[in-house]
Amino acid sequence: MGLSFAASQDPVVQRYAGNGTQNTRPFSVSQGWEVQWDASGDIFQLFLHTGSGDLVDVAANQMGSGSGASYFPQPGTYYFQVNAIGPWALSVVHVSAGPAQVGTAPVVFHGNGTRNTRPFAASGPWEVQWDASGDIFQVFIQDGRGNLVDVAANQLGPGRGASYQPRSGTYYLQVNAMGAWTLQVVPVR
Repeated sequence: MGLSFAASQDPVVQRYAGNGTQNTRPFSVSQGWEVQWDASGDIFQLFLHTGSGDLVDVAANQMGSGSGASYFPQPGTYYFQVNAIGPWALSVVHVSAGPAQVGTAPVVFHGNGTRNTRPFAASGPWEVQWDASGDIFQVFIQDGRGNLVDVAANQLGPGRGASYQPRSGTYYLQVNAMGAWTLQVVPVR
């Protein structure tokens, strides 16, 4: 099982592989970073902890096999608690590209389950639009430093929706979902 992601040009900090549940050894990052995974079992959950053991975030909560990625803005020393049924592989990478620009074309994200999108920048009002297929779908808007700005979606059951945001800035979206989803970030004119 190998990881193959569109962002493969990003410098790899650390790689891990395993089967089932375990904690990884710690790794250190000095800038915005992303964990990328490929899991082939029925359950894949990834919990991010500080080097001293404090829970920081849920990086992944995926039912079934698949690949994905989750972004984090803060440098530091961390480790992962992996809860999985089946084999998995992880890569921790420094995000080398700047935020995607919300402009003439929408910034689009796809996923299955829980994860954080890569950052994007909006120069004016914008809207997040979604199409979700699972039983739960929540979207939290985080600023470029990881501070909660707003709750854009809190939906039970599958469906589509949109949420307007008036402020320009750099953001990323924290998605908590059961099932597959697509997000589009579009400018509001």
